[in-house]
Order: sequence, then structure tokens, then C-alpha cells
Amino acid sequence: MRRWLDQLAAVADAIRVVRANVVPAIEADTGIPFSRPDLVILALFQPSTRNLFAEIGDHFRGTGACALSDADLERLAGLSDAAAALAWIGDAALKIGVLREIWNPDVRDAGLLTERRKRYESNANMARLCDRWHLYEHRIRLENDTAAGERDHLKGTLVESVYAILFLEGGLARVAEAVHLLRPQGIGE
Repeated sequence: MRRWLDQLAAVADAIRVVRANVVPAIEADTGIPFSRPDLVILALFQPSTRNLFAEIGDHFRGTGACALSDADLERLAGLSDAAAALAWIGDAALKIGVLREIWNPDVRDAGLLTERRKRYESNANMARLCDRWHLYEHRIRLENDTAAGERDHLKGTLVESVYAILFLEGGLARVAEAVHLLRPQGIGE
């Protein structure tokens, strides 16, 4: 039980830091305030948190001894799945949202557009923005669940989640407003 309390305290502390530091940094950088800043917190939940809530649910299921219902604990155990869904939405939104940045009326080759889009959407490129917003170090996790070789992929996923929130709050126009932050190094202003 002590382990669960310590882990819950760690999650609560991480949420406070995200709310106080990460959300304002993203809002300042994009110039776009979030109407639902808790979605940023959701985006940072990692799979290692699932076991905490699943174990608590298993222990207290049907006893009535936990302040949270079984359904609440199931939802909490699924937060990292919801974060993955945000990343999927962000990936799709970026594919369209980046068009204004990459389009050139003289382009006659779809392959060139694809290459430009890939430069914006590469994990290495998105990792730069992830580092700028300090998303990776503020993931809500209970253990280091990322191998070093997968770090840029996870950083890209975290950035995609933020773009999903922009999309959910303001549509593709909002994504397009903020896509300049992903402009790869070496591409003119």
C-alpha cells in the first residue's frame, strides 16, 4: 500500500509540474491558450502508469474501500491509451496542417511535397520541439519505459499529441498556425 501511495504522490507531483511549467511554455511558444489544458497532462501519461491503477483496482474491486469506483480506476489505467490516441490524431492533423508550410505553386512533383512533409514530421525534427517544451522529461511515468534507441520516436509522439490538442481545440487552422514551430533547420523563414 505504501508503494501505491508513493507512486500516486509522484503522479500528482508530475501533474503539478506540467500544469505550472509545461502548459504555459507551450501556450507562450504557440501563442495559443488551451481551453482544456488538462489534455496536455493526459498526453504525457505513459504505459508504466497503467499497472498502478490496475493493481489498486484489483486489490479494492468490489470492496467499497476505495474512494474511486472500479470504473474510475479502469479509466485511470487507460490514460496512456488515451495519450496514444491523441498522438494518432496529431499525426493525422499534421499531415494536412503542414501543407501551408510546404506548398509551392511551382511544385509539379508530388514526391517533392512528400519529402518536404517528411522533413517536418521526422522524429528527429519533432524531438527538437519536444526538448524545447520539455515534454520528454515531464512524462508522467513510474519507471523509465523508453529504450535509448526509441527516444526520438517517443519525443515525436509527444509532440504529435500536442498538435492533436491544437486540432481538437481549433481544427486544422490551429494546427497550421503552430506548424512553423516544426520548420526544419535550414529551411528559410
